Formats: sequence, structure tokens, C-alpha cells
Amino acid sequence: MKALIIDASGIRLDAYAPDPIPAEGEALIRTDKATVSNIDNKSACGETGFRGILGHQFVGTVESVHRQSSDHLIGKRVVGSIISSCGKCDLCHKGLGAHCRQRTILGVHGRDGCLAERLTLPIKNLAAVPNAIDDDHAVFAHEVASAIHAVQQITIVSKPYITILGDNSLGLLIVQLMSKLNASVRLIGQQADHLAICEKWGIKHRLADDIGRRADQDIVVDCTGTAEGFGLAMQLVRPRGKIVLKAIPHHPPAGSNAIDLSPIVLNEIEIIGSFAGPIGEALVTLQRREVDVVSLISKRMSLTDGPAIMKTAAQPGIVKVLVDC
Repeated sequence: MKALIIDASGIRLDAYAPDPIPAEGEALIRTDKATVSNIDNKSACGETGFRGILGHQFVGTVESVHRQSSDHLIGKRVVGSIISSCGKCDLCHKGLGAHCRQRTILGVHGRDGCLAERLTLPIKNLAAVPNAIDDDHAVFAHEVASAIHAVQQITIVSKPYITILGDNSLGLLIVQLMSKLNASVRLIGQQADHLAICEKWGIKHRLADDIGRRADQDIVVDCTGTAEGFGLAMQLVRPRGKIVLKAIPHHPPAGSNAIDLSPIVLNEIEIIGSFAGPIGEALVTLQRREVDVVSLISKRMSLTDGPAIMKTAAQPGIVKVLVDC
């Protein structure tokens, strides 16, 4: 099969990668469409240390399952939770499977991803896609789930001021959902063309260089994954406010100045980590068309475009690359 792989030599399209074999409890999935995320971009730059097949956002069709596994999803279109757990460790027994001590994360940690013609995932991770949701919408299920999780982690009291940092696809999804809350919500970013998407949604937005740093925001959701973004979040949030970190932080180069964390202590800021989310709820949200995902598609490419996929995804002005696998 064809697969987009990162290894010690860089990114390459392997036209003869072996088809994955589903283990017990797993399904073999034909990847129909995939998208490129910020984590994928970081992996492509060598920031995460991941080696293997890239990609974790997909919609596909179940072709087969392990011989001792349930076959009820064969032939069905599916999306899936990217975190696979062992089901046996102490955290799994406590209902914290997403934090399993042996967890793997599709295309991110310990498990080959979906920028390939086929992938495997545990059947328990999969959710059937309703016929009313086409592939262009379904492929956003993981990212919509992640946005929903961020909303679920905050408490709305007395119409708070909420700032979302980052005009990437995740920030643009989160601001859509949070703008429906009883809150004053805005998106802050670096790219005017990305922020312009907010115009049709009627959502407030500003360039980062045009805002004040008055420490008056009740909640700041940082989707940037950068030290600069986190630093700005600490400048914007009020004392005893909350910062929700939605992106895996960038690891600064050795020898660089450490970020000043003193405001966390001095201003008693609450830091909330946030990763992944409920796939089933994401499908409901997509079926109800409660978020606009199609406007986030900047470019359509084919898996056969190989390394050019990652180069395109990293270009200014590109929100989301949709890949036909």
C-alpha cells in the first residue's frame, strides 16, 4: 500500500508499505479521506520525535476485523478515537483509558497513522458515520470532538470574557462552539486571511498585534502550541482565571530562554490540559451542521502527492489540507 512516512531520513511516500494486520480486537480500515493537523506538521518538522506513518484525522471504511473480533462494522464508514488503551492498567480500571499507561496515539505516539491506504484501530475506538454526514464533514470528527471537550471543561458563570488564541482549524472550530455560549467570545490570531473566515460567522476576531494585554479575560483557550502563545495567554487572563491548553506544546530549542511561569503563581492562574474528545458527540454536532467545517478546507490533495502534502499544509494561508487516500 501507499503510505506517507517520516523516518530518520525525512518524509517520503512509500509505494510498497506492508498492509497493516489487525490484532485481536482491531479492525482493518481503508482510509477514504484524511486531513493534516498541527501535530502532523510538528511531526514533519521533527519536533515530536514520532517515526512511522503520519496522520490521525480520517474517515474510512472497515474492510475486515481480527478473526476473533465482532464483525458488525465491516463495510461501514467509520471515524475513530485516536487513543488506544490497554484496558488492564490502574488508570484504565479507574475509567481513565485516555491516560492509559500503555496508550498509543494514532500517528502521534506508538501507532502508525492514517495518511496511508489502510490503518488499524481497536473496534471499541470506532464510530459508524451516519449516511447524512458526507466524507468532507466526517473527516473533521476528531477535531470537532477535541473542540467539544474544551467546551465541556469550562464553567460559564455571569457571561465571562473568553479568548481563543490560534487561527488554525482547531481554534476556528472552538470559537464556533464557544460563540454559542452565554459569553463574550473572540478569536485572536496571526493570519488575517484565516481570521477573515470569522466574518461570515459573525464572530469577533483580532490580530494578536492589535490587542491590549490587560489581564482581563476570564478564560483563555490556547490552541497555538507555542511558548509565545502560552506567554500571551498569561498576559491576557485575569487573576484566578483559567487557561485551557489545547495544543501539544512546542519544545523550544536547547539553550533558549525558558518561559516565565511566575504569573501562574502570582496571579493564581488555573491551567487545564485538554486533549481529544467524544467522537460520538462530534458526529451528532456534524450531522446537525452546528459547525462549519467546509470553510476550513484550503486545499485538496491526493496521497500520491507525497511529501508535498506536508509542505502545503505548513504554508501561510492554509487552514486545512484534505487528502484523498
